[in-house]
Amino acid sequence: MRTKASRKGSSIFQSGGVLSTLILVICIAVISVLLSLRIQQLTREQCFSLLSSSTREVCTNVENNFRSDRTSLRMLSRVIALEDVLDPDAVTHLLTSYDVSSMIPNIAVLTPDGRIMPVRGGVLSAEGIMDYAALSRMGEHMSGLHPSLSNADTKVLRSFVPIKKNGKVAGILFIEMDPAAIAAAWSPDIYDDSASFCIVDRSSGGFLVNSWDTSVQNVSDLNDTALAEALCGGETGFSHMQDAAGETIYLSYMPMEMEDWQIIITAKESDVFSFVDQMRRSLRLFLMTGGLVLVLYLLWLMYNNRRSIQATEEQANIDVLTGLQNRNLYEAYCKRLEKRYDIACIYLDANGLHELNNTRGHLAGDQMLRFIADTLKVAFGESSVYRIGGDEFVVLQKGKTADGLAKTMQEVNTELERNNYHVSSGICVREKDMTVPDMIKTAEKRMYEAKQRYYESIGQPVRNQNE
Repeated sequence: MRTKASRKGSSIFQSGGVLSTLILVICIAVISVLLSLRIQQLTREQCFSLLSSSTREVCTNVENNFRSDRTSLRMLSRVIALEDVLDPDAVTHLLTSYDVSSMIPNIAVLTPDGRIMPVRGGVLSAEGIMDYAALSRMGEHMSGLHPSLSNADTKVLRSFVPIKKNGKVAGILFIEMDPAAIAAAWSPDIYDDSASFCIVDRSSGGFLVNSWDTSVQNVSDLNDTALAEALCGGETGFSHMQDAAGETIYLSYMPMEMEDWQIIITAKESDVFSFVDQMRRSLRLFLMTGGLVLVLYLLWLMYNNRRSIQATEEQANIDVLTGLQNRNLYEAYCKRLEKRYDIACIYLDANGLHELNNTRGHLAGDQMLRFIADTLKVAFGESSVYRIGGDEFVVLQKGKTADGLAKTMQEVNTELERNNYHVSSGICVREKDMTVPDMIKTAEKRMYEAKQRYYESIGQPVRNQNE
């Protein structure tokens, strides 16, 4: 009867185990689907947040850069204004002080008589290129796209600053900026650097900087009237649209304060959801290997249970306050030392703990004990130090001389005194005719002698060791 009952119980147990496993697999599958949907939703929300914050950051950085360039131009314009006449040689010499780079490939001066004096190349005629009178009236400003002075096939942006003498405009200083270099320098490093950076002129709707899609020249090319109106209206927002290939594009946009321009950051849906696609593949693999996961889970439980037992044993042998080995391990270790004679003991007692507890509270006293413990760990090694009482510590080390231990203790005392803490210590190296308890008692006695000297040095009576 017992055998049948036992078998019946085992069968029920096995059936219940299979059923539990099936239920667990179904739950994992349902949770995986729900998790996938939730992650997809969170990814969209994160995309909005990430693109929005990147747009603000890029807008701030670009404006700061443009302002810095304009400040430099103002300073240079004042220097040029000191010249009696805008002589090409003199102007070119002054322009060479400006840091021409890939982003700013050229700098030049436009004179009232219609001459353009660039830092690179000879003097040019402004006819058909620039209108001095119109630019003088506009003052400091940035232009849209124009053919470069050095290469008519290349489009550049220009930033203008008037050169003023006696309150009148005597010329116009300007730089040319490469839109491609601007896009490369300020495109945000999100989605593995796949996001794009654009600048739109709100007055015309034209793209001034475009690292997204060169086929899109104007906001009217977006085939999204609401988005085009938002961009030209200087709004701040987040949107999405379909590109020519049918892929969803997410956009974040906001206006610049310095110019009548709009900053746009774009990201493709394939880049935004690349992590989600990887997760879906991972979930499918996870479901296919569910049985293995369950086995590993059971093994983990066994391992975790073993670690819990070990942790419990460690808690029984470790001092909670200082993390040192406690008296239990100390006494057990002393018993194993009876046959060793290359052992030495340092007995330590914290000075002033009682007074510190009374004046500043027990938290301050606990801090003192932890600091002493940490200092001893560093000096002697964590496995050699024990806290055996309230303010008493013992260090047991093998193969050390009294002089070597005294030197290390001096370093410990120096570190403690640097933090206004003090300990008294006694050192004893075990001799042939000395038992381990005798060695420890000798070290303890020397510690009390040191404590007596310490309190006499500060003019206070020695407290009873039991207080």
